[in-house]
Order: sequence, then structure tokens, then C-alpha cells
Amino acid sequence: MVVGHPFFLAYNQQKYVAMKRINRDLRLRLVVPKRGCDRFDVTDYQVHPELALDEVVPLKAYMTKSHMTYMHAPTALSAALREFQPDVIYMEEEPHAFITVAMIGLRNLYAPQAAVAAFSWDNILRPRRFPAGAAKEGLRAYSLRQISLMVCGNREAAGLLRAEGKLNGSIEILPQYGLDVDEHQPGTEPHLRDQLGLQGVPVIGYLGRMVPEKGLRLLFEALAGIEKYPWKLLLVGSGPLDQEIREQWMTRLSGRIVCVNAVPYEQVTRYFRCADIFVLASQSRPTWKEQFGLSLAQAMMLGIPCIGSSSGAIRDVVGPGGLIFDENQFSDLRRHLEALLNSPELRARFGEQGRRFALEHYTRNGVAAKYLAAFDRARRPSSSLASASEEAVAS
Repeated sequence: MVVGHPFFLAYNQQKYVAMKRINRDLRLRLVVPKRGCDRFDVTDYQVHPELALDEVVPLKAYMTKSHMTYMHAPTALSAALREFQPDVIYMEEEPHAFITVAMIGLRNLYAPQAAVAAFSWDNILRPRRFPAGAAKEGLRAYSLRQISLMVCGNREAAGLLRAEGKLNGSIEILPQYGLDVDEHQPGTEPHLRDQLGLQGVPVIGYLGRMVPEKGLRLLFEALAGIEKYPWKLLLVGSGPLDQEIREQWMTRLSGRIVCVNAVPYEQVTRYFRCADIFVLASQSRPTWKEQFGLSLAQAMMLGIPCIGSSSGAIRDVVGPGGLIFDENQFSDLRRHLEALLNSPELRARFGEQGRRFALEHYTRNGVAAKYLAAFDRARRPSSSLASASEEAVAS
């Protein structure tokens, strides 16, 4: 049984579709909100065509302003647990989220045989003020004592969990989502490039949220110093920086920036293929640093050479498949951009290296198989869990 707010969308359910393809005997229930907000609008829950209707359990959600506070009615959760009797309950939420704490309490009452797993992106120690901070610590400690498996989206999150010393179970470091290989085939989109006015010059791309922490201002400053080169910048997404980009940076870098609003998931790879270089220049904040950078994995699988900052998990995600610069150093970013703009051969080499690395680590089937193996280990006796935890620490 999986409980997680992202899975009201059929696109996000594909990880579990892949698990069912690998293990035809897998029994599955996805507990999801009846309604949720995707990137465009509030929409009703969906069911992937390869899932049975009863494999997605839609429940009304309350307190939905934050994924840390949302809840489903305990009576509805209890009924789902009593009916399904899972071997593993996977909370694809942080351990201190209200829904995780509630689900563990209900597991103890209605499905005590089930092992509990949870997911964490949390790669930074945030200041926690009294009394809310103390309550959060208490909820987290309660959950961690009963969780058999923590899946961490990055290495730093795993390190913080180990240092915290409250988890009795094992730790696995895995991407939250894998990528479909067929969907991420390298290539070009000449017709779309023509439509966007990107013909005849190298295109630098960014796809994602238009927010300050993604380092967009740093990217603009770096590009402002290399206007002697022929290039254009393709930005796909939306966010708080939209107005600043259009009013300030598109004027300063006149004719160089092409902006496209956020596009449906199914169209994202077409816009990636319009880019010759991909940049994620994330800048850490006191309460945030890059937790993964899925767009980097997508670009790498598409064979696009990548430049990433040193913020958070980026160095691990890129591996040997791209160039890393010290975050906040736009001169280092500019140097990497110049190197790639000047050398089609260097772009090809990093594109090939990145694709190989992505195919080894980020395919949907590969990620799904690792999750299945981790869930299977979570069902074992505590002695086996201790062994698996030691293996995770070693890795």
C-alpha cells in the first residue's frame, strides 16, 4: 500500500506500473487525494490505463495547503487497511508529515504485520522554533522508531538520518522517480526550434520552476559576459521570476531569451531536445539546497551536455556526465559555458557520458526494480534489516 499526494496523477503512477510489469504477482493499492493541483489547475484524481480501478484508492484530503499537514479521514484509511492487509505500507511522505504519523498509528491497530517505509528529501538541518519545532521533533521520533525502511532521495538526507540516530530500520538512497527510456531518446526537434526562433545557433536550456533558488539570475549574469558568442537561451516553466525575466533580462539580453510557459509532462522532452546545453545553477539557501534535480537526469538521458552548480545533490546526480561549478560563482559558470559553446566535440563527449550514466542509474525499470528489492528486504526479520542497513551505510 502506497500513500502519497503526487500519485493522484496518472503520469506519476508510472513507477508503480513498472513495478507491476516486473512482478506480475504484486498486489497494489495507491491511496491518493480525490483532487489535487498539478502545474496547471486543480484536477480530479486519475488512474493509469495499466492499473485496475481498485488499485487506486481516492480519498478526500484535508488541510491541503502543505503536503506536511494534509490528512485523509482516519475512518477511510482504516477501512482501506482492514480490507487490503498489506505486507508493506510505503509512505511516500516525510516521516514527520501528519499523514505518515496517522498511518503508522492506524497500522498498529489494523495491520500490525505490515512493515512501514517512508521517503525523505530532507538534506538540511533547519532551525525549529518552539513549540512547533518541538512537536515536529516528537512526531518525527515517533515515526522513525517504527519505520523499517527509509528511502532517501539524496546522499545528504541519508547522512542526516544516520547522524540523528533515531531510525531503527535500514536506509536506501534512490531517485523518487525513474525515467522512461523510450520517452528520453536523444534527437532534435527542428520544427519546434523553428517555431521558437532557435535556428542556427547553440541553444542553452533551462526547464523548471522560475524561482530565485534555481540560480536563474546567476545564469543571466554569466550569459551577459559572453554576448560575443552566438547563442540563445530557452526557458520553459513558470514562477515568481516571470515578470522580472520578461521586463529586465529579456531587455538586457535583447533577442537572446525565449520564454515558454510550463508545458504538459508529455511534451517536456520535445523542449529538452531543442537545447544543445542544459544548465541548473541552483543556489543554496539557509532552509534549502538542491535535493536532486530531476531535470538534470532528463537532460543527461537525452544526451544533452549538462552544467550544474555544487548545491546539494547536483554533483552526485551528474556524476561524470557533466561539468560542475562552485555555486554562486558566475565566472566559473561562464567559463564552462564558453568551453561548451566553443567545442561541438566537447558537447558530444559530455552528452555521451551523461547518457551512459543516466541509463545506468535513472531508468524507470531500473529504479522500480530497486524499490521492489528494498520493499522485499523491509519484510524480513529485524536481523536481516540490520544487515541491509549496514550495506546501505557502506554504499
